[in-house]
Amino acid sequence: MKIWSEIPPGAGMGSSAAVAVAATVAISSLQGITLSKREVYDISFEAEKDVHGTPSGVDNAIATHGSAIIFRRGQVKRIKLDGDVPLVVGDTGVRRNTGEWVAKVRERREKCKETVDPIIRLIGKISMRGLQLLRKGCLRELGELMDINQGLLDALGVSTLALSNLIFAARGAGAYGAKLTGAGGGGCMIALTSRDKSSVVAGAIRDAGGTPIITGVSMEGVKIETEFKEA
Repeated sequence: MKIWSEIPPGAGMGSSAAVAVAATVAISSLQGITLSKREVYDISFEAEKDVHGTPSGVDNAIATHGSAIIFRRGQVKRIKLDGDVPLVVGDTGVRRNTGEWVAKVRERREKCKETVDPIIRLIGKISMRGLQLLRKGCLRELGELMDINQGLLDALGVSTLALSNLIFAARGAGAYGAKLTGAGGGGCMIALTSRDKSSVVAGAIRDAGGTPIITGVSMEGVKIETEFKEA
């Protein structure tokens, strides 16, 4: 199997989940088996357990279905977006292990449950409010929530100086909001911006030492682009 990927590995971008989903569909296709989206998700999720131990499953879900989704306890609901959602990813180049950083948050919660639990609940409330704004296309207000969310993640101890440098550079260049993505500890941050500001924000991220990727929300999930034919 050969893998071509624009996703940096170990960077909080769901690279392992994307590979698991793609491999599941590719292998089943070679065997003449057509899987439902749910079956693709279930099989790839088992593979992710081998990689991360206790993954949430959200990365497999988004790789399978595409678009923006609501994900809760293994259930997926696609979100209809009102317009474009321009994003700029900034890669710090620092690789980390997702399981280790998830374990660090768990350890901090065990030590400071009274402090950590309210932070986690607030992150959940921000996510639900962000969903409402995303559906309405209120990107500026959504960006403000991203900034608040980043502050809470910082309080949980999962942000780093390298991430903060890129985040503040993006904000300073006019991004609506910016935060780390994934488990933290390195990897990537993501900035929400207007389409006409994407290049400026990308340049600021590059100047701050990161590798920028101008992107958006893909409406497509996993698909087979070329059918395999035996020679």
